[in-house]
Amino acid sequence: MKYYYLISLLPTLDLEDDSYSLEQLDELLDQISSNLADEDREFLNYLLHENDNQNLLYILFKEYKDFEIRTFNQPLSIPMEVLQNYRRSYASLPSYLIDYLNDFAGTFSSMSMTEMEQNLNRYFYDSLLQQNCLFLHTYYAWLFQLKQTISELNQKTFPFLPTATETAEPFFPKVRTLNSLKNREEVVNQLMPSILSGDLEGIERSINERYRDFANEWQEPFSADQVFAYVVLLVRQYRWNVLTSQKNKDQTGFDQLIESIKDKKPSPKMPVI
Repeated sequence: MKYYYLISLLPTLDLEDDSYSLEQLDELLDQISSNLADEDREFLNYLLHENDNQNLLYILFKEYKDFEIRTFNQPLSIPMEVLQNYRRSYASLPSYLIDYLNDFAGTFSSMSMTEMEQNLNRYFYDSLLQQNCLFLHTYYAWLFQLKQTISELNQKTFPFLPTATETAEPFFPKVRTLNSLKNREEVVNQLMPSILSGDLEGIERSINERYRDFANEWQEPFSADQVFAYVVLLVRQYRWNVLTSQKNKDQTGFDQLIESIKDKKPSPKMPVI
């Protein structure tokens, strides 16, 4: 199916531009989803399930491991209230999550967080591979390789870090050959200086370049794949906006602390002894 009207109206995304609010990005994503055919909308949801999966894991980690992560990933295809009340919301969950929760309901407490994540990934990949969508298969194969490269690079640079948690690359029987899947050495060369210097923003900018490269290889005019490539960048835009917002918040707190020291006045967050 061709999406002439939808694609012609999509704004250009600059992944380092935080001028869009999260609410505006939500509205843009809703507009895209509402204009897709049913099957393509389901494929789009699979692009968002990565965040759904991670958020469910955060909820399980808090419930079973008393390990709390306060910031959840965005955007989602499953509302947070559904994930947080998953026991009463099975009807609103995709089948692979229902199977995962049912099959491991009695063993989460005895599993490590790594095991919980690996098992969920396997259920997700099994469901993903049943979807007749070459874009999805290729995207997740590419994403897996990118994450493995970054993890291995981190581990080599800082040997005290754990090795990659996945034991083997998922098997994707149909994957489009992409230049962005081949440039492992280029990824390493771009990321190494930022990792060595601890430049987190530089790392994110380098990863953004990889996402742009991937999206640029799916540019058949007005195709569903072109829409999906745009959504991949849109999800990345969410991440940049959240990171920028958090950075500004942290910097504001730091600046207030410095000013209070200069003025010899206690910061609101500093205890008065």
